[in-house]
Amino acid sequence: MESTDLDELAGRIDGVAQALLRLAAQLEMDGFMLGPRLTQAWRDARPEHLALGAQLQASRKVLLQMAEQLDTARANRQASQ
Repeated sequence: MESTDLDELAGRIDGVAQALLRLAAQLEMDGFMLGPRLTQAWRDARPEHLALGAQLQASRKVLLQMAEQLDTARANRQASQ
């Protein structure tokens, strides 16, 4: 895969992740789901001892990053209220 192909793939993945984060935040703010429960499920989805191989390690890293971003957004919303 060429560098431009990898950049495009990374951009697409980031776009999907951003859409999911914004949807989750909106559902949480509207009272349709518990954000902390979702972020814990993301953290539990890829335990370190089962993240064997580069693909699962990358998946785990993204899930942990997304959980952290959603938790941070929640904390920022609560702090500004």
